[in-house]
Amino acid sequence: MQESNIPAQHQLLDLENPLPSWNLKKKATGKKLMITKEADTFMRGLNLYEKTKVYNEVLKLASEGGYGRFSKGFRKDPMFMRQKKCQGGISFMYSVNPEMIIINRMTVELEATDLLTPVNKQQMGLFEVKRASGVRWHEGSTREDAQKLESAWGDPMPVASINTEHVAINGMSNDLNKARWLMGVHMDTAYWDDNAKAYTLVYNPTRGKMDIFECIQDRVSTSKLAEFLAIMLIESQQKGAKRKWTAHSQGGIIMTRAVELVNMRGVRLEGQRVSIHAGGNYKTRAENAFTKAGMIIDEIRRDHPDDFVPNLLGFNDLSLGSFIRGIRSRKLVTGDDRPVEVSPHTLPYLGRESAIRHLQMNGYHKKAERLAKLTMKELDLL
Repeated sequence: MQESNIPAQHQLLDLENPLPSWNLKKKATGKKLMITKEADTFMRGLNLYEKTKVYNEVLKLASEGGYGRFSKGFRKDPMFMRQKKCQGGISFMYSVNPEMIIINRMTVELEATDLLTPVNKQQMGLFEVKRASGVRWHEGSTREDAQKLESAWGDPMPVASINTEHVAINGMSNDLNKARWLMGVHMDTAYWDDNAKAYTLVYNPTRGKMDIFECIQDRVSTSKLAEFLAIMLIESQQKGAKRKWTAHSQGGIIMTRAVELVNMRGVRLEGQRVSIHAGGNYKTRAENAFTKAGMIIDEIRRDHPDDFVPNLLGFNDLSLGSFIRGIRSRKLVTGDDRPVEVSPHTLPYLGRESAIRHLQMNGYHKKAERLAKLTMKELDLL
């Protein structure tokens, strides 16, 4: 602590690693890492992922001798104020002397994402979403019920940490508006008996064609969102909060990679529950990761037989029949003018009879007939 005549907001504290198990061994520099009380107060309001990013940036500075090749104000004068930007829009001002690196103050560079933020500028983060009506997706739902699902969940409110029992991760091509209601429906279906009144959305922003690159990235490496989700999983475990995690489509790939990252750090996730709907993940890989972590798998095979995302892109059914069905139904997955309830991918799959009924109600009689014949054929094989 500094001398008592120093204003309280400028007194110094040790900058502590917010997540020791997450970081690899760092190069020793001899410099102490310090933070002012003012900056520490700001940092306490960040989520664990943001705190970890700040800490890692300071470690990088330390490995460069404390001055930073890419920081604003590049000069080697002692105590000259410099600026450093971190992933996620956090920026901090720091100074250096022969003994220490000091974070003096911190700011948020990016505006908070909300429903009015342009889609291409929306950022990943945590949003709490509350139930707005009693409309739910079930086997008896009508076309009118399906249309009301978009208003069944309220506006997403940005939060710094997860405070709900239920958490959901959306797939690709979802802006924040679509993700907030669609993931509410998936979470509600996965944990029907809970009749949850709120959940936290781990928002996966869409970047158009780059969404496909992110899927590939999490198969062979790690995306930023997988890293973010892994830290949220670890934080929940450290707090002793047993949560129920629901993932849809690309969210299944992200969840699988996030749990693999947790496993790499030797952290157990016992008591955490997981459900994946129409996941683009390879199921055996996901099951191995979840089992190794000690998670309870509630659902992982809620997939429509005509959905090419889990069957073909997830490498879970590469048979000729699966390929033909996926090609025939592709426009029901990607088309803009089709009713949402006939898509084999968008809403939670409720079973063959429900899927056939919705196809018939919307005039897709040939597709309904094919699905019915497939059902009969499978029954004959039993």
